Amino acid sequence: MEHLKRRQAALELAATAGVDTLLVTKLTHIRYLTGFTGTAGVLLLAPDPLLVVDFRYGAQAREQVPEVPVDGDCAPPRLWATVNDRLSQRPGQRLGVDTRNLTAEQYLALAATVGPDRLTDCAGLVERLRAVKDADEVQALREAADLAEELVRRLPGWLRPGRPENEIAGEIEYAQRHLGAERSAAPILVSSGERSTMPHGAASGKPLAQGEPVLVDLSPVVRGYRADITRTFFLGTAGPQYRRLHRAVTAAHTESMAAVRAGVRASEVDAVARRVLAGYDLDGYFKHSLGHGIGLDQHEPPLLSPYDDTVLAAGMVVMIEPGVYVPGVGGTRIEDAVLVTEDGCVPLTTSDPEIREL
Repeated sequence: MEHLKRRQAALELAATAGVDTLLVTKLTHIRYLTGFTGTAGVLLLAPDPLLVVDFRYGAQAREQVPEVPVDGDCAPPRLWATVNDRLSQRPGQRLGVDTRNLTAEQYLALAATVGPDRLTDCAGLVERLRAVKDADEVQALREAADLAEELVRRLPGWLRPGRPENEIAGEIEYAQRHLGAERSAAPILVSSGERSTMPHGAASGKPLAQGEPVLVDLSPVVRGYRADITRTFFLGTAGPQYRRLHRAVTAAHTESMAAVRAGVRASEVDAVARRVLAGYDLDGYFKHSLGHGIGLDQHEPPLLSPYDDTVLAAGMVVMIEPGVYVPGVGGTRIEDAVLVTEDGCVPLTTSDPEIREL
């Protein structure tokens, strides 16, 4: 069972860090390690693990995680107090904590319970495991990507002058649920005209208009795993200035994907896209990172940016999303997920990235 293998791998890393019990508080980490999908819970990961949830999720947790004991009888406000009570029953143990996913209040409560000298910062430990996907995760990511591609195929029928961006986002939301998605991983982005220069232009009440670009960024969730795809449309015929933007982004997308392979640093792939855009004098309009890992979270390590020197490994799934946003002309972006292999990458989304004139 994959969850058991994941827990064993996490325990090995924790032992290397000198930790007896790893306190897992981030819900997507808990789902990765156990399969529990509730919205409140804490995992005490040790050779004798314990999943603590409140009474709303007791039956669900016992059903989803039959191989891990569940403490699921407390009232919701007592969840953290119950966790501290259970930790007090493990005296003398060194506790690994993820300081990125604890409040100051929680950290101080833990220090009072087990002693500050017995807390070890294990931030990033589970992320390192999650960065390389196993076969089941890759399959879920493929299913999400396939669903996203079906939505892209349907978009031309929805993008018409006069329809508000919010209405298009509603069409996408309804369709993805009908196709089997759990939900959107992030707000559906539909940005048209000058709003296309907003990299995260969430859908608004603005009507689509003839002669304008439309960027659509959607992210359905399937079995907890996310897709993420952006495509560019144009209502009418795109002019030469806008076509030049998209041509530059297409080149950056193509060359950066060609640079992805195991053993290459994340920052090196980002640099490829920036060099291409610099050749068009457009690098100053590309201010976000080239991409990011994806899985149970929308943004996971590694980050394809100038500041992340993580060495890519086979089995990682990363987004490639160069974009430029020029006021007065418009914005364009191409975004695809790729599976890193030893000698390159395999795209999970493969629809035509060219401008679609409608």
